[in-house]
Parts: sequence; C-alpha cells; structure tokens
Amino acid sequence: MNKEEFSKPTSTVIGQGFTIHAARFSCSETESMRIDGTVIGDIEIEGLINVSETGRVDGNIASGSARIAGQIFGNIECRNTIHLASTADVSGNVVTTTLIVDDGAVFTGRCQTHLSEVLHGSYA
Repeated sequence: MNKEEFSKPTSTVIGQGFTIHAARFSCSETESMRIDGTVIGDIEIEGLINVSETGRVDGNIASGSARIAGQIFGNIECRNTIHLASTADVSGNVVTTTLIVDDGAVFTGRCQTHLSEVLHGSYA
C-alpha cells in the first residue's frame, strides 16, 4: 500500500448532509477528496477519494486510489489501491492493482487485480 498517497491533505470535501446530483463529476486534482455526504453520478479524480462512514456514492468511481468506509452503489476503478474499511458497503465491481478488505466490510461484486485492465480502462 502506498501510505504516502493515503496521507495527502484533503483538498475537496463534500460535507455530511449535502447531496450532489451530477451525470459525471470530474476533478483533475492530484490531492484527495473526501465525501461525507451523497454523490449521485459518476466521479473521476486523479488522486485519492475517501468516502467516510457517512458518505454514499450512487455511481461509478475512477481514481488513483480509494479508501471506502461508507456506501458505494457502482463500480470502482483505481490505478493503485482500494481499501475497504470495516464499515464499507460496496455493491459493484472493482478493478485495481491492490485490494485491501478489512474484517466486517461488505463487498458484493467481482474483483480484478490486473494492472493491464486498469491502465487500459477496459473495465469501466
């Protein structure tokens, strides 16, 4: 796991109680984004996406890395690491180079951990 990427400062926060409806939410930042509220739509970010215990995403995620502690209803594609915390509830397929699943996390879907699939975007 690339601990340096998981410790980068958070540059964007979608606060608890906020709901964003978007067909596609794109961010070219290489820093990190934290979601404490709800995003309905697809998210694309170059850096780390952190979905907290109160966060929810109804859509697909494409990012550098992801730490999920909340709910995801969609596919996740990361170039580096996906970390599902013990409170995570993910319904969707994942493609990444490294998948970490803590005890207690719920994951319903398929997982591919092939770098070539992630780099070519053949799964999203």
